[in-house]
Amino acid sequence: MASPTQSFARPQGVAEVSDRRLNFTITALGIGAIASILDSTIVNVGVDRFSRVFDASLTATQWVVTGFLLAMTAIVPLSGWLIDRIGGRATWMSALGVFLGGSILCGVAWDLPALIGFRVLQGLGAGLIIPALMTLLTQAAGQQRLMTAMGSFSLLVQVGPILGPVVGGVLLENANWRWLFLVNIPFCVAGLVLAGMVLPPKQPSAHKRPLDGIGLALLTPALVGVIYALSNISDAGDLGTARVWAPLVCGLALLVGFCAWSLRDGASALIDVRLFADRGFGVTSGLSVLAGFTMFGGMLLFPLYFQQVRGASVVDTGLFMVPQGVGAAVLIIFGKKLLQRITARTRIVCGFALMALGTLPFAFPGTRDMTWLLIVALTVRGLGVGAGTSAINASAVAGLPKDEIPRGTTAFNIVQRIGAPFGTTTVAVILAQASAHAAHGSAGLAGAFGTTFWWTLGFTALPVALALLLPRVPAKGPERAA
Repeated sequence: MASPTQSFARPQGVAEVSDRRLNFTITALGIGAIASILDSTIVNVGVDRFSRVFDASLTATQWVVTGFLLAMTAIVPLSGWLIDRIGGRATWMSALGVFLGGSILCGVAWDLPALIGFRVLQGLGAGLIIPALMTLLTQAAGQQRLMTAMGSFSLLVQVGPILGPVVGGVLLENANWRWLFLVNIPFCVAGLVLAGMVLPPKQPSAHKRPLDGIGLALLTPALVGVIYALSNISDAGDLGTARVWAPLVCGLALLVGFCAWSLRDGASALIDVRLFADRGFGVTSGLSVLAGFTMFGGMLLFPLYFQQVRGASVVDTGLFMVPQGVGAAVLIIFGKKLLQRITARTRIVCGFALMALGTLPFAFPGTRDMTWLLIVALTVRGLGVGAGTSAINASAVAGLPKDEIPRGTTAFNIVQRIGAPFGTTTVAVILAQASAHAAHGSAGLAGAFGTTFWWTLGFTALPVALALLLPRVPAKGPERAA
């Protein structure tokens, strides 16, 4: 059998890497990605501690999270061009190296402005990790094995949601806050070593696409403006303040300008918006936005529920979230053969249905003391996450030609960057409004969370309806046609 490097150099349609090599690739990418996933779940629990350590307001320390998010968003438009220019492996290793350097600097930060600045550097590396990963995994697996590969990768990254809140709570209670960032070092180093051993180098290309400077100048500030506006909604309380509507209007105007430029410039644009005309790609992009309400909104709601309604500590809250990760892992491990026999559309519909079923008990205030029911519900919800997440990611680029995969993954990740904060912000605003009108005491607070969970259940119906528009069988890409 040809080496992995040779198979990438061959014409489209030739078999990709062997199953054994694919498993090594998934492991290498998964270990590297765990660092950024673990970081996002760990650092969020430390905002209050940063406020006390640096004697700063929560509004100021929130920039430890917001600066990271904005940097991730700003760098994503460059990822497709960068992967096309220097290759997936070089982009991946550069991203991990920048993230590693940012993590070390965050761990030695001497004041809050320094920490925020180093978090921005860390975010620049993190913003390239997932686009490079999706491109490398898609090219290595091919269309026929992509769904299985995404499922196996999802199993590895469940380590983040399972261990993140627990590790973060333990580190904050028993160690210095600096370890929230230094804990990333072994994962980054292992990911770099494995990437050098497993990932194939970029093959020489006769045509190198030039950077679309105008598109970059339009799209990057557009995305940063929209994300910044969404991050301000929770603090501002409504859309009427300048902190929200000014960057939102500017961002949307620039986004419209970019779309017009992309349609005019076509394939030379930073992102060809005509990619969204592909039925599978367009529908899954819409699903990734709607998933922000169900998946990412839940990631915000559940920890708050256990801390505020149940009175759980940070560590106990992390332990309560373990069943969701376990449910996803169980489905991926033991349901692998079953998942291979059903279409992506069926997986997504069933996944969101299970997520809705797992959320339902939390909508009733009377169940707040029924620990066993809540644990079972979170396990069921985890089954839905395991079924739906990998199917959405795999379906996004499954029908695209191989040379369009880098820009397709870039466009898809941009949509995800908007969908996640949009969903979590909307859920946060609903919770804030419900809490403001709730009666005092634990019963009133449980009722406010119940109202918010009912809204989340309503939002779950939207992606189920949209998933029905997916093709029953994935579109024939070059690999399938061959």
